[in-house]
Amino acid sequence: MSRDYGLCLWSFGDISLEEKCKLAKEIGVSGVEVQGDLTQHPGELATILAKYDLKVLSVTPDNVDISSEDEEIRLKAVQYFLDLLSWAKELGASRICLHGDVGKIAGCGEVEKDWQLLIDSSKKVMEKADTLNIDVVFEVLNRYENHQIVTGQEALALIDAVNSPHLYVLLDAYHMNIEEANPIEVLKKVGSKLGMYHIADSNRQAIGNGHADLKGQIKALHEINYTGPIIMEMMAEGPNPFTAVKGEDYLQVLAGYYKTSLAKLKEWDN
Repeated sequence: MSRDYGLCLWSFGDISLEEKCKLAKEIGVSGVEVQGDLTQHPGELATILAKYDLKVLSVTPDNVDISSEDEEIRLKAVQYFLDLLSWAKELGASRICLHGDVGKIAGCGEVEKDWQLLIDSSKKVMEKADTLNIDVVFEVLNRYENHQIVTGQEALALIDAVNSPHLYVLLDAYHMNIEEANPIEVLKKVGSKLGMYHIADSNRQAIGNGHADLKGQIKALHEINYTGPIIMEMMAEGPNPFTAVKGEDYLQVLAGYYKTSLAKLKEWDN
């Protein structure tokens, strides 16, 4: 199978975009998930990616709250995604990621209200995505990062409610390790609606550093005929899961994780 393997640029932390792309190229991936920084001109970003022969596999969004009960906050978040779609189109990206506000672990206190706000906002985003012919993958997080859509089943329910042909599910091995009783079966259940797969071991480190059955998950991807990219999203060991910087040598550690994991992925996948 000819497949793209990538990594998330945000995981390299506070270094320049060019340094991130150079490091990704040295690691050996074919593409990257870029950060949806609207202050970065898409043409300039495309030039840097081309310099290092890297594809745009997806776009990581800024942290905004599309289901806030505060209308001003919610509409501002939706507008960010509408602008992001235009930005992604100019960049030449065929896919962006959508998810809730990372760090928001409780809603307004009314589950049905939160759910309807999420559906309404997602529909507005998808109307434009459908027009631009851009796929949107809704990332399933975990309960410590957001209070909504923490299982594959919940993501499928959202897809049914929004009813857009361009809305898919993003399943992440690290998040599934926390929330799913059987990640392999979840991959099979999501099936053809899987639009993106992120991989890291149970501790969000390199393949083999944790206890997740990642080889079984790769096998499941074959069983459901998933031909999309596999994107590594790992972090060096250390506290604070919301920052990539984990000490002076974090980049060296992280690059090592990515290199060894990429080799293992290719071995299992082929």
